[in-house]
Amino acid sequence: MLLLAVFAMLLVIVAMVVDGVSGWNKAKLRGEARTSYGLSRSFSKFLVYQGILLITTCIDMLVHVGLILFVDWNYCVPVVTILGGIVFCAVEIWSVYEKADAKAQKRIKQVTVTGVKAAIDQQALAAAITAGISEALKTDREQMPTKRKKKNEEK
Repeated sequence: MLLLAVFAMLLVIVAMVVDGVSGWNKAKLRGEARTSYGLSRSFSKFLVYQGILLITTCIDMLVHVGLILFVDWNYCVPVVTILGGIVFCAVEIWSVYEKADAKAQKRIKQVTVTGVKAAIDQQALAAAITAGISEALKTDREQMPTKRKKKNEEK
């Protein structure tokens, strides 16, 4: 049972390494700085993931001992640890594919906002606001009840 738990932990480590190498290469291709901050986050993630897997292994061992003592049934597969490992591996795989898309979308938004800001100058914006206000006032006058229209026309 412990061997399977260690195997699950090693698979999660492999998935984390793949994610780290992938992120490093993507940052390199984009020309972004690769700093110790990213490595620090990866190390923190490693500690969290492995800590959780150790806790799930303890849960599996307690279940194993409880079943042997009280039910006389041999529980030899660390189900909780394996499920935790599957979840963490799925998160890492998702991370490998997600980062490139998210960063690309962020760049597209930045370019779009910069382009829109450059396209709109202050005079065009003032003209558009003035036209919008005058159109709104014109529409408002047309929708007034007839008694109000007559009073406003008499003035």
